[in-house]
Amino acid sequence: MENQTEPQSSTEDVRKSGYLRKQKSMHRRYFVLRTASERGPARLEYYESEKKFKGKAPLPKKALALETCFNINKRVDSKNKHMIALYTRAESFVVAAENETDQEEWFQAMVELQCK
Repeated sequence: MENQTEPQSSTEDVRKSGYLRKQKSMHRRYFVLRTASERGPARLEYYESEKKFKGKAPLPKKALALETCFNINKRVDSKNKHMIALYTRAESFVVAAENETDQEEWFQAMVELQCK
């Protein structure tokens, strides 16, 4: 008999979640920062919306393992002052927060999980 006690969309490993904007499209997406667990490494995931994340068996549109990032920093450009850039060998992934407080909270959480 299968163990059905743990829901498919477990949130036990969620360190932080909320809406950020992707830099390229500036579309508002629901981001989830997960700690390392038996489900996988510490990572940043994003979903179309919070509703999609909380739905049955949610699949992220993208998941970026923080251990693959060689640099995470805060950035500013002419359109947005509250960006966070994550750099891997293959790509750079940039998100924008609504304000400086959100930017700082997300940045600190990402750096903390990257270093573990």
